[in-house]
Amino acid sequence: MVNRRKCVPLRLKVGEMHAEKGIITMNKKFLPIVCAAFIVAAMTIQFIVSYSREKRDLVGQIEYKMELAHKDFIFQVYDMVEATENIVRFFPDFEDNPEDSFALVETVISHFPELYSCYMAYVPEYAPKAGQLYAPCAFRKGKDTLLTYDFGKHVPYLERDWYKGALESEDDDYWSLPYNDSDYKELIFTHSQKVFDEDGKLVGVAGADCTLEWTKQLLDDIMPYDDAVCQLLNKDGTLIVACGNVEHISDMIVRKKQLSPTNMSLLIGVPKRHIGAGIAGISLITFLVLLSGLLMVGLLLRHIKKEHDAFVRVETANKVMEKEMQIASGIQLGMLPKKGERLQVEGEKEDVQVEATLIPMREVGGDLYDYCRKGDDLFFIIGDVSDKGVSAALFMSATVNLFRSAVQRLQSPKDIMEDMNKVLSENNPSQMFVTAFIGRLHVPTGELLCCNAGHCNPLIVESVECRVESSFKVESLEVEPNIPVGFWAKYQFVEQRVQLGQGDSIVLYTDGITEARNEEREMLGLKRWSKIIERAEHQAVRSVEATSGRGEGSLQIESLLDAVKTFVGNAEQTDDITLMRIKLTS
Repeated sequence: MVNRRKCVPLRLKVGEMHAEKGIITMNKKFLPIVCAAFIVAAMTIQFIVSYSREKRDLVGQIEYKMELAHKDFIFQVYDMVEATENIVRFFPDFEDNPEDSFALVETVISHFPELYSCYMAYVPEYAPKAGQLYAPCAFRKGKDTLLTYDFGKHVPYLERDWYKGALESEDDDYWSLPYNDSDYKELIFTHSQKVFDEDGKLVGVAGADCTLEWTKQLLDDIMPYDDAVCQLLNKDGTLIVACGNVEHISDMIVRKKQLSPTNMSLLIGVPKRHIGAGIAGISLITFLVLLSGLLMVGLLLRHIKKEHDAFVRVETANKVMEKEMQIASGIQLGMLPKKGERLQVEGEKEDVQVEATLIPMREVGGDLYDYCRKGDDLFFIIGDVSDKGVSAALFMSATVNLFRSAVQRLQSPKDIMEDMNKVLSENNPSQMFVTAFIGRLHVPTGELLCCNAGHCNPLIVESVECRVESSFKVESLEVEPNIPVGFWAKYQFVEQRVQLGQGDSIVLYTDGITEARNEEREMLGLKRWSKIIERAEHQAVRSVEATSGRGEGSLQIESLLDAVKTFVGNAEQTDDITLMRIKLTS
């Protein structure tokens, strides 16, 4: 018999298993979302903390600028105090020469260009003639003229505020409010001090004047921001002069500070909008970017279950990259002149042959070449960028475009090189450089004007007349190396002149040829390279003679490259290879 009582627990266990499985499945489904939510919450807290910190730092920067403004104003105003103290310290003794007072005030004002005037107003008992008013004064008339006169003869200065204020002040000095003196055309304010002789007897009052316009300009100069406010206040809070719009001062960060050693104070206000300027926008963008990234991660976590999926994505990405690199290689090589292209003056026979090719080590490379014909002149360049890969390809493209642009404007290889060097040096954050050789060949005469920027010396193939058969002399062109392009924008390059004869040619190359190594790690070197060129020239001439002169008479670059490949064998190419040959045919 079947025990039905035992079947019930069995069904319950199966149900519990299904329920438990559903809970596990649900947890796996919502786990990425829960994780993403937790990370978003953490990033939100981080955002708030970062925003508060940035705000506090910005307030500190604003207060620091306000403090600097206070100090700058004090340094300027203190010159008035120093000027007055110089008069107090060096006032002359009338027993020697009463006119020394005029020399003193003139010397003082000449050393302080911000002063409008300075003077020494003697008490009547101490004047050269007792009982009279005597006040030697020096003042500015215009920017460059200093005049002196005794204003005590017609100004009752004993009743003036700056005089009485200095005598009545318990401090060492006195600062007046701005006033309109009849002798001046603009408002001024005065700093004055009492003067005593060695016996402690009152001599008079020394003073220095500055215009209110100068003070206002000084306030404008020290403003930490264009929309800030600066106010100069007297000790009782009376406004002396202000600069800036004070209508919205309630919405500003305000700092008021006493200006020692004066009894004035300086108030500076900066709009509060400077605190949040830029912080909120940048922080919000950063937060949104992080949030978007986190949400994407949460969605991807649900799909990343098997290693095969990751492998497929990587493989697809590699294929896309490979395709893009192939396209980039085609674009790069498409920028250069076509291999085997001939250049000649329209309507005339061919007078020069140019052959060039570039074989990058990777899909894209850093070698370059270019040439163009302008009338009777053939301009050409060959170069090698210091790096490899995509960055070198970008630098190579920039160099070629700069060369083409410079050729349209300049004639001298030196000027072209300096023009390219200036642009590449000033816009080169990665500190890359390119060795280059630029030439201008005047085809009718064979005169070659060239400039070398640290590149491999070209080889000159000179045709030598011989009774038995044609002979060739291959020599390295010794040129001034200069420095590579991209190092120093102000470098002055040196160019040279070389004379080529009819039938001569010049072979230009990059170090990918001379530094090519075979399977035994032997380097091709310049000597072997010269021999390869010489043999190829002889083969080309014999080929022309065998066809009774019906051949082109030019050395094909492929034969040179084949010789290099034969030397290298199965060894891997370690650098870009670029080769250019230019031959005068008539």
